[in-house]
Amino acid sequence: MKKLVIIGQGPAGISAALYAVRGGADVTVVAKDLGALAKADKIENYYGFEHGISAKELILAGIAQAKNLGAHFIENEVCGIEFSADGYDVKLGDGCSLSAGAVIIAVGTSRNVPKIGNIQRFEGSGVSYCAICDGFFFRGKKVAVIGNAAYALSEYNVLKNIIEDVTILSDGNIPSFDSPACNTKKIDRFEGNEHLESVVFSDGTSEHFDAAFIACGSAGAFELSKKLGLETDNGKIVTDYNCATNIPGIFAAGDCTKGLQQIAKAVYEGMIAGTQALKYLKSLG
Repeated sequence: MKKLVIIGQGPAGISAALYAVRGGADVTVVAKDLGALAKADKIENYYGFEHGISAKELILAGIAQAKNLGAHFIENEVCGIEFSADGYDVKLGDGCSLSAGAVIIAVGTSRNVPKIGNIQRFEGSGVSYCAICDGFFFRGKKVAVIGNAAYALSEYNVLKNIIEDVTILSDGNIPSFDSPACNTKKIDRFEGNEHLESVVFSDGTSEHFDAAFIACGSAGAFELSKKLGLETDNGKIVTDYNCATNIPGIFAAGDCTKGLQQIAKAVYEGMIAGTQALKYLKSLG
């Protein structure tokens, strides 16, 4: 049976791992950290805890449970998902990748849009959130990648394969990588007429760019969806009653899908996604 890769180790991702690994799947969970839920102080509306439980304690208990059942865990950043002969390649921040027959996206709701003036005005007219999707249209042009971590470096490397003039703009942040060289000035706004023409920095200087690829923080549900062509609605991944997306073998669960952002809902959807992904993998033979 081909492997199942789960992106995210919150309640949805861990619930999916529990059901899939108990069904005999080879499960790998990839996550950079414990997610947004870990920042919550205390959970008092989840079944089974008379006096409530800290969010971090709940997450760590779930991870330990999944590990005890045989799920594998990798602490890394997911930068993208690509189609491959074996199904899918899950691209990691260190340049490595994981082969998977099926993937469950359980990364929460974050959409990493920087606070840059006119950014929404130029979305689709020079501002892009997917190097693989839109890089082709800017061959022979000058483009920027906005970000300062592994995801930005990954998008930079994608673009450098097809575009000669690519610059990373870290928007006032210190880059987490040593190379390539990047412009660390704080960005104030984008300027142009019908299409993006320049980036204006907070110090009043500006530089011409034909496109700006947003790659701030880590790739969330929105960014992963754009790369794969998943159907979305208001930034949420659209799924059916089996937590399946419009692309076979790709499932989604938790806060990255439509509906209430509650642990109970995430655990339920994780169970559905885990069992359905297992069924899908078995159908591949």
